[in-house]
Amino acid sequence: MTTTTKLTQIIQTWREGDKQAESNLYQFAYLELRALAQQERQRNAKKYGSNNNVLADSVNNTTTLIHDAYIKLSKSELVNIKTKRDFFLMVTKIMRQILIDNARLLQAKKRQPSTGSDTSAENDKFEQLIIVDKALDNFSVRYPRQSNALKLKYLMGMKNHEISQLLECSSSLIEKDLKFSRSWLQRYMTG
Repeated sequence: MTTTTKLTQIIQTWREGDKQAESNLYQFAYLELRALAQQERQRNAKKYGSNNNVLADSVNNTTTLIHDAYIKLSKSELVNIKTKRDFFLMVTKIMRQILIDNARLLQAKKRQPSTGSDTSAENDKFEQLIIVDKALDNFSVRYPRQSNALKLKYLMGMKNHEISQLLECSSSLIEKDLKFSRSWLQRYMTG
C-alpha cells in the first residue's frame, strides 16, 4: 500500500468517527514529519557541511521544528483534513507559524538590553524572515497554487514530483510555479 493510499484510508476512517484512526493519523503524521526532517537535515549537511550554523541553529533545526509542528498539529482541529494534500498544506501552515513566532520572539528579545551575545547579523536574519512571511501572505492571496508549491518545497522539503502528485498537476508546471514564485518574491523583497 502506498503512503498516499494509507494516509487517505486513515483520514477516511477517522472522518467516519473511528477514534483509533485519529491515533493512527497522529502516529502517521509524526513518522512522516520525522522522515522529512531527516531528509532535510541530510540535504543541509550535503549543501553546507555537517558542522554548520544552519544545522546548529535551533530555529532552523528541522527536528525541533518537526517536534513543535507535531505538538501543534495534535492540538489542532483536523475537521478540514480530507486528503493527503490537505494534511501537508496544514502542516506547512503550522511550520510557518512556528518559524514566524520564533522570529518575533527573538525580535522582542532584541529590544531588551543587550547581553553582548546578540549580533546584528542574527537580528537581520529574523527581521528578514518576518518580511518574507508578509510577502508570502501577499503572494498566497494572489497566487494560491504557486504559493502552495513554494511552501511544500521549502517548508516541507518535498521534491518537485512529490509536489506535482500532491497538487495534481504536472512536474513541469511545478517547476514553472517555483521559478515564478522565487522571481516574484525576489522582486517584492528588492522593492
